[in-house]
Amino acid sequence: MLGLTVLQGGVSVALLVGIVLSNLPEGLSSSSGMRIAGWPRERVVKMWLVVIAVSAVSAALGYLLLDPASGRTGAFAQGFAAGALLAMVTDTMLPEAYDVEQTNTGALVAIGFAISLMLSAI
Repeated sequence: MLGLTVLQGGVSVALLVGIVLSNLPEGLSSSSGMRIAGWPRERVVKMWLVVIAVSAVSAALGYLLLDPASGRTGAFAQGFAAGALLAMVTDTMLPEAYDVEQTNTGALVAIGFAISLMLSAI
């Protein structure tokens, strides 16, 4: 989505702050979980550096491959990003649900959200 946003006229400070603030709690909680599980600090830092590199490459590919003039491409990318964000937030911020449903939690929330959007459109 970041690459698509650049194509549409630039990245606002609000978007960058929103990305950082939305990812910071997840990064902190997963990092502490990895440390508690016995991962060495160096391994955790290397993993996050790989995540940053993959994110940068993904943003560059979004800039190069997506055409904002095509409503379908942009809508598909935004929908995919929204579903991924819902799944991530659910798995990270709803531990009780994750304890019950395991890895299905994120998908179930994304599906439920999509159903609620369809029902609200009726």
